[in-house]
Amino acid sequence: MDTEGLSVICSGLGSFDEDNEGDIKYTKDNFCLDNLKDLLRFLRRDDPETRDVFKQVCKWNIVGKNLIPIIEYFQDDRNLVLNAVKVLVFLTMPIEASSKDDNLQLEYLWGIKSAFTSSDVVAVVVSLLEKPLENLECMAFSDDDWKLVQLVLTLFRNILAVQDISIHQKALGSANQLITLRDDFLERLFKENVMDLIIIITQHIGGSCPYLRRDNMLLLEIYHYIFMCQDPELIAKSMDDSKVDEVAKAGLDGLEHIMQEEAAKRRQARLHSSRHSQLGATFTRLTLDGSKTMCKGVPTSASCDKLLKPEKVHRGASKKVVKDYTQVPTTKRSLLEKLLLMQSVIVDIEKEHDSIQASDVLMFFHLAQFATSFQYHKAVM
Repeated sequence: MDTEGLSVICSGLGSFDEDNEGDIKYTKDNFCLDNLKDLLRFLRRDDPETRDVFKQVCKWNIVGKNLIPIIEYFQDDRNLVLNAVKVLVFLTMPIEASSKDDNLQLEYLWGIKSAFTSSDVVAVVVSLLEKPLENLECMAFSDDDWKLVQLVLTLFRNILAVQDISIHQKALGSANQLITLRDDFLERLFKENVMDLIIIITQHIGGSCPYLRRDNMLLLEIYHYIFMCQDPELIAKSMDDSKVDEVAKAGLDGLEHIMQEEAAKRRQARLHSSRHSQLGATFTRLTLDGSKTMCKGVPTSASCDKLLKPEKVHRGASKKVVKDYTQVPTTKRSLLEKLLLMQSVIVDIEKEHDSIQASDVLMFFHLAQFATSFQYHKAVM
């Protein structure tokens, strides 16, 4: 690996600087876009077994220092944001079974997930889907639209897939903190309407659009990671059917409203001179019970502003920390119900499609078992 060349590329992305008014802002380099493309080439040539480029980029914290600020500060530069997202997709790819230093890689992936969760980057990434999903609704969905949707879905799949906890992290006492981070990221996706958009995309799998049919396994993986470690009985009992129907209808008919809401959030974000600005604003947020609330202040999740610091390891008896799930997002129930639309996966499994692997079949049956349990508890309520 050309470490010196990689260093030159990463240092040429940009940096945080203080302006004349004393505010800290991220300033991109004149050749930021070219350097992003060069970084992408480095990652494409990275050895899947050693992943030296990945580990070096994570060691320098390029995601937190450069990639996320680029997406947040220059969200109107679509080409720049798109290339930053492509780099993030490569950096967050799941660890290969034959890869070395998998524990170190896993710790780096958790670091990326933490940086992603504690920022406002999800809303900007979702905005990339505005035009493709409009075209999908208008029956004008193109090959380029499909590639963009696939890129964004892959990024969310990759981050959702960061679930395992390394032996080293457990030894440090960080397990409970990482579980909380996992749930905070899910909460972030619900708040930014990502789950509603996934429902909309899923509903078109069996429709007239031939492109999305190719991504049925990608969507299945997303559902799998969403419901991993969740309780189907708790989800079934969390909300009444009238509220679920309202959310389901919003998923069908509310695309324009969703994108308008995301645009409003991005406009509010532009009021900040930096990510740490104290300038207030009025905005709406989706609460865990699916309702919307009016808030004042900076639109960030306070629960995500914690760094991944190791917890103190207490010897002897320890108290298990369990997050309160008395109110589960209504959309999660809708997601389970829309799982019935994934009939295309069954067809591929029955036909023994070349793209289907044994792990995919196992994942499908795990989800089928989860959905069956959910339907049972829903029926006996």
